[in-house]
Amino acid sequence: MHLLSRCSAALLCCLLALPLSAQSTSTPRAPVEAYTLDLSQGSATTAQVRLLPAELKAGLKTLVLTGALSSDRNGDFRQIRDLCPNVEVLDLSAATCTEIPDNAFLGHRGLRKVVLPQGVKRIGRQAFFNCKNLQEVVLPSAVEIIEDGAFNGCTALRKLDTSRATLRNVGFAAFEGVPTAQLPQPTFDLWAKAAQEKYSLIPYPAQLEVQQGKALDVSRIGKIEAAPELANEASYARRILRDRAGLNVLRGSAKVQLLLDATVQNAEGYELTANKKGIVIKGSTPAGVFYGLTTLDQLLTAQPQSLEPVKIVDAPRTRVRELMVDPVRTFIPFAELKRMVTEMARYKYNALHLHLVDDQAWRIEIKKYPRLVAESSLRPAMDDMQYTSPGFYTQDEMRELVAFAAQHHIMVIPEIEMPGHEVAAIHAYPQLTVGNKKVPVRTTSGVSNNLLNPASEFTYQFLFDVFDELAKVFPAPYVHLGGDEAGNPPLDDWTTDSACIALKEKLGITTRDRSENWKLQKYMFDRVIAHLRDKLGKTPMFWYETDFKEIQPGCITFAWRHGLTKTAIDAARANKAKIMLCPGEHCYLDYPMDKGDLPEVNWGMPVTSLKRVYELDPRWGQDDEFERDFLFGVTGTLWSECMPQPERVYYQAFPRAMALAEVGWTPQARRNYDHFLRRLQLIQADQLRRGYPSSSRFAGYDQLRKEEVPATHSK
Repeated sequence: MHLLSRCSAALLCCLLALPLSAQSTSTPRAPVEAYTLDLSQGSATTAQVRLLPAELKAGLKTLVLTGALSSDRNGDFRQIRDLCPNVEVLDLSAATCTEIPDNAFLGHRGLRKVVLPQGVKRIGRQAFFNCKNLQEVVLPSAVEIIEDGAFNGCTALRKLDTSRATLRNVGFAAFEGVPTAQLPQPTFDLWAKAAQEKYSLIPYPAQLEVQQGKALDVSRIGKIEAAPELANEASYARRILRDRAGLNVLRGSAKVQLLLDATVQNAEGYELTANKKGIVIKGSTPAGVFYGLTTLDQLLTAQPQSLEPVKIVDAPRTRVRELMVDPVRTFIPFAELKRMVTEMARYKYNALHLHLVDDQAWRIEIKKYPRLVAESSLRPAMDDMQYTSPGFYTQDEMRELVAFAAQHHIMVIPEIEMPGHEVAAIHAYPQLTVGNKKVPVRTTSGVSNNLLNPASEFTYQFLFDVFDELAKVFPAPYVHLGGDEAGNPPLDDWTTDSACIALKEKLGITTRDRSENWKLQKYMFDRVIAHLRDKLGKTPMFWYETDFKEIQPGCITFAWRHGLTKTAIDAARANKAKIMLCPGEHCYLDYPMDKGDLPEVNWGMPVTSLKRVYELDPRWGQDDEFERDFLFGVTGTLWSECMPQPERVYYQAFPRAMALAEVGWTPQARRNYDHFLRRLQLIQADQLRRGYPSSSRFAGYDQLRKEEVPATHSK
């Protein structure tokens, strides 16, 4: 009660008057209908929304705030957006603030009505982005500025009263998707200014030559020619022409020709030529032709009507360009996974890594073990997010995702953790861990001491059964086995267990302390890897840990820990294993992109700036042999502990995932950060227009606005 004792007397009385169910943190409770908090009572550091009990915040439906609103990183706006998901009516009419901050309510699904403070002058970038149920907003007379994407995606907002506002600046795509009539028009033509960079291509191609001659009148394209093997790519080409150039019906003499040509050496390489006669894209595989089409899509973003003559010869630098998403801590709806696939494909990613299980939930249907989803697919109230996150994917849904991703030449790689990060499975099947301990699903971040039991045959039968079922769902040749944080620092689950001690004796392990527990993990991995390779034809992947002394040849290890990439590279080379680079210094996209950017509250996350991501060289100072024989690719990681809405996954990913795409695709000599920023301007504006949020917290974002260009249209 020490926090409550510092609150105002009025606030304390309100809290004590709540029913017991509202004060309990052990069981779900019915939502409180209404709550009023006077922020003017007490000091600014105590009388804030953050001091309300977490369970109360999670269930609130109506919230009335008075006094000065706090907008610091853990202030009132963050509290409402991230920790009060059920608030439907937010009354700030008697509160005091001059701006609604950037991303203030980004992705808030509960909001239906918002009454803004009378003194608000600025509505920040993406402030109400994708508040899909928001129906009513009245802008006070003081409002002068509405930033880019402020109400983008508010598709239910039919009562938007702007009549009293004194608007002088309205941002790009501020009202995209809003059904209200007579919306304020943008005052700055961001699109026209950004489109001055005609070759806004990300990732940038290996070769681009601007050709002489007349431009292609895109409206004259009347035919798409493609071999039967390229039917999928021809369909994608039609979609590009419709979405970018408005060609619902093709008529005219110009052609788009899609060709399979064995002379294009790299399986993902392509050649693209555009001139007044049409467009030719060729590759040795459908994947190469598809990547040529993603380049065409970006060319037409800047040049939708008249495409300048150009020749592009291109191929990827690394084999695999991957994003890892985590639907465990915050469930990602199936439809949002498909949206992520389509967006990844634009930047030539070819792998989606699904982190499907962890201590907090199990998210994939396993038919032989139904209790996994029956008992462990609901992430309970976690850390300060005292609301649940239910959901799991059926095998049929995953088959659909795999097929959809294949149309975009993206493979889907599942991850099933072992031996740690398995509390959710242990909760459903206690015989998986030493002592058959029934443990609750974990409700905090961090590392659990509950590991799978390497001395139990049930553990192996369980894992074999799980992988057998998944092999029928995910045809990708790779399976990720986790392997992290089970022994570094060493955990004690195996040290004193009699069965584990007996297994150590059988294996000739003489120590009785925890120093060689890694050998038990190796024993487990060896058995599972043999099953994956011999029966299922799969190549194992896992997170590299320094205490795991041996790596089976042919495996793929992920360098992820800060400061240990060179150590991981040396281990991979010594063990004849390939390596995926996702070092935390460059590739952890769940970290904030700038100090004060989302997520505002964390456990000491460092900053991963856009420039820092771009600075990654996959070669990591190694020789030609390393890049040719050992480097597997690059991965961006999106752990979701601090991403309470699907929109936040996109926000954390972009634009850094674009920078990482260029890292993995473009030759080092063709990369330049300043040039990347110029190209990014149009790509990011297009992304916002299409309904994907992203961070603007990088130097150079405001460069476009130094020269005002009055808006003549909204594209």
